[in-house]
Amino acid sequence: MSRRIYFLWGEESYLIDRELERIAAIIGQESGEEVETIYLDADELNAYELLEALQFSPLFSLQRLVVIKRPWWLGKAKRRGGKTAEIEKVFLDYLQQDMEGQVLVLTANEHSTTNPLVKILDREATVIACKSLGSQQLSEWINKEFASRGLKVEKSAANLMAKSGQGMYYLQNLIDKIALLVKGRPVKIADIEGELETKAEIKVFKLSDALLKRNLKASFQAYNQLLVQGEHPILFLYIIVRQFMALARVKYYNEKSYGSKEIVAQTGLHEFMVKKMLDNARNFSWDELRQLFQIFLQTDVKFKSSSLDDKMLMEALIVEICSKR
Repeated sequence: MSRRIYFLWGEESYLIDRELERIAAIIGQESGEEVETIYLDADELNAYELLEALQFSPLFSLQRLVVIKRPWWLGKAKRRGGKTAEIEKVFLDYLQQDMEGQVLVLTANEHSTTNPLVKILDREATVIACKSLGSQQLSEWINKEFASRGLKVEKSAANLMAKSGQGMYYLQNLIDKIALLVKGRPVKIADIEGELETKAEIKVFKLSDALLKRNLKASFQAYNQLLVQGEHPILFLYIIVRQFMALARVKYYNEKSYGSKEIVAQTGLHEFMVKKMLDNARNFSWDELRQLFQIFLQTDVKFKSSSLDDKMLMEALIVEICSKR
């Protein structure tokens, strides 16, 4: 490609970064020297500063790779506003110059065909779609990652990870952690279940954290945000119950004068989770916790067997939790 510009798009940061590594390796092989890589934060640069940053003279380095990750001006029109005309001129000017020795890479979450800058890139750049992997492809990647660490993983365990909704960087870090825990034996689904958090669970944690603090306003804000994101109230109940079970266990051992490290050992909870529960344990008496667990059970039964609106049941539960008795 004469102008040596790449446009990478896709939501999975891991795949974008692997493609960047591949491009850098190609440049290095072609030139036979190490490539200088520059990352520009375009959101912090105005049009003039961006044009200045893109100028290149091969005085000290014969090859330079310039990366601009997910700038706002490559998104859809409603996100861009009317501020892209100057940026568009920068790129038109850049394309008129001979930047021999420099490769420019731009990335975006999506390929917005109505964006005038994307139209320019479609004409002038090598466009590479880094689409997120399907569950089968992701499961195969997980198996390869475990195999590269000398481990075998049960099919059910790999499938659970693949369907969690987590990004590949999260899964890679989890694989590293599991590899340390299993110490060479095959990885079972129980190993994964104890460590894996789904995206949905992470979203609900903001609600459960507000409930543990008995902050009614923050709880309803988090709850309404979850509804907008399309999550179902039954999921909220499941995760909230888990959080309150953890709270009760930590509260019990704390009142037995166990230290935080001893509580971690007794409960199997992460250290940060124990700290969070210790901070909130005084917010609930044992009588209140007993009443709440009865209410959790009643709400679960109503979800499954009554014609009452799920959202109304959840709203009533939020009020119950935040109301001090």
